[in-house]
Amino acid sequence: MAPRADLAGDVKAYAALAVALASPSANRAAILSAHGLDEAGWEALDDAWQARIAEEDEEDEAGIPRLMAAYADAFVQAQRARAKTVLSFERFIEVARVLQRTDDAPKALARMGLTLADVMASQHHWTARMMEDDALATQFRHAMR
Repeated sequence: MAPRADLAGDVKAYAALAVALASPSANRAAILSAHGLDEAGWEALDDAWQARIAEEDEEDEAGIPRLMAAYADAFVQAQRARAKTVLSFERFIEVARVLQRTDDAPKALARMGLTLADVMASQHHWTARMMEDDALATQFRHAMR
C-alpha cells in the first residue's frame, strides 16, 4: 500500500485503501497502522476526500466530475486486483439473482463464500462482455426474470 503522504494526494492510493478496508475479513487496525493511521485518522482522510469529490466542478465529456470519475475507476481497479477470480457466467447469474431477491447483500455474499470484490470484478467483466454479445445479454435478461 501507499505511504500516508500519497493517501492525501493520490486518488488511486486512497481508493486502494478504501477497498482494503471494505473487505469483510479486513484487519482494519493492522491495515490502518501500516499506513500510519488509526480509525480517527482514516475518518478524517475519508471525509477530506469525500469533500473534494463532492466539490469538484470540472466535468469530463460525459458530464461526470473528473475527480469522481477518477475515484470510481481507481476503486473498481483496486477491487478487481483484490478479486480472486471472475465468476463463471452461470455463477454470475446465480449471484445476481440472489442479490436481486435479498435485503441483506453482505450476508448473502458470505453464505455464497464471495466478497464484494469478487462480485464487482465479475460484474465489470460480464457487463462488458454482454455489451458486445447480444446473445449473452439476452441469456442474462431471461435468467433475471
